[in-house]
Amino acid sequence: MTGAATLALETPRGRLEAEARSVNHRFLKTTVRAQGPLPAATALAEEIVGRRLTRGHVSVHLHLRPSTGVAEAPRIHDAAFAAAATRLAALAEAHGLGAVSVRDVLTVPGVLSEARVTEDDETLLPFLRAALEGVIDGLAQSRAREGELLAAELERLFVVIAEATTAIAARADEIPTAFQARLRKRLDDLLRPSGVEPDSAQLARECASLAEKSDVREEVARLEAHVVHARELLATGGAVGRRLDFLVQELHREANTIASKSSDLTLARVVIDLRGSIERLREQVQNLE
Repeated sequence: MTGAATLALETPRGRLEAEARSVNHRFLKTTVRAQGPLPAATALAEEIVGRRLTRGHVSVHLHLRPSTGVAEAPRIHDAAFAAAATRLAALAEAHGLGAVSVRDVLTVPGVLSEARVTEDDETLLPFLRAALEGVIDGLAQSRAREGELLAAELERLFVVIAEATTAIAARADEIPTAFQARLRKRLDDLLRPSGVEPDSAQLARECASLAEKSDVREEVARLEAHVVHARELLATGGAVGRRLDFLVQELHREANTIASKSSDLTLARVVIDLRGSIERLREQVQNLE
């Protein structure tokens, strides 16, 4: 399910900006990108997302913008400084160069480094957690609003599928009689020139055999039950996407079985429409948490 949210907090170290977005995904996947000294961000974000959401690819972006005057002072490594100073002084004397300055020594790699916030930084972690909790809460609310619109569309499709199922059931009851009438007419057309009457008993057996092979009442009953179950799940709310996904697979299976059993043109047309509606339902259910 898609959604997006942003949030910003002022911290003692600067402005902490958080953004969270989600797109459709069969399972839950979290990607975290942090700019600034935020070493605990990934683990904390995965923990919070895992508690709040169950499906979707969630992308979290965090950016700590240091405020003027609160940036960490650079760190000078004394041992590296002493070694670099000695080495530079020796080179300067060997090549007749001028005196080595402090600035020259500080440019040597490894002498100077920016201070970093450690994972147990008591100053920043509470703000980081608050930012993540807030932005994931906003993301969940955004997804919930989309979910309401999606639920309305799913309900519409369930109604269409239920109506098609009813039409299939009605036509299925008419098929044996219609087939018997067609078969009798065909036999009459074939046998009339010879004056032979069709065997009524044999005709009845043929019709009964076809009726048994093309009987779709069990499939229709399961279709109806699956639609009822799916609508009940949708009405309960919450994370029902995976269970609905399973029910849609069952709807597909029953519709395919009906299509394979039926040789009736009218019924086949209804089944084609039914399968199209189920396919649209499957696509929409992928967006549901």
